[in-house]
Amino acid sequence: MERNHGVYQDRFVKELRLENISTIEDANRFLAEQYLPDINERFAKPAIEPEDAHIALVEPGELNNVFCFQQQRVVLNDYVVQHEGRLYQLVKEPRKRLPEPGARVTVRRWLDGSVHIFWQNKELTVREITQRPGKEEPAEEQSA
Repeated sequence: MERNHGVYQDRFVKELRLENISTIEDANRFLAEQYLPDINERFAKPAIEPEDAHIALVEPGELNNVFCFQQQRVVLNDYVVQHEGRLYQLVKEPRKRLPEPGARVTVRRWLDGSVHIFWQNKELTVREITQRPGKEEPAEEQSA
């Protein structure tokens, strides 16, 4: 309804007044039965290409990285990333490179509240800590 610079939205309110419609139920009925069919009859055009151009998501889990809060942060000398008053220690894993101190990483807080840190489009393994460590080395992965 808000396409064409708000013309339809503005016109719809005027049409409601002309029809003496004042309830949401009546407005929805008018919209479905009269207003939209009239607009579609007057302005709808067939697509140039009949094929559907939508692209399916590769994995539904990717939506977490689309609908999230995202900020850039800098890796500190002790391989810690600070975000919203919390500290996250980067965990060193075999055959995985970590960003150097001073590098920028992307911190994403998903809608479920979990925090995920990415570097070069790959998620890093982190653990939340309460205070900064004394040494300037990334944490080693601990086997359990």
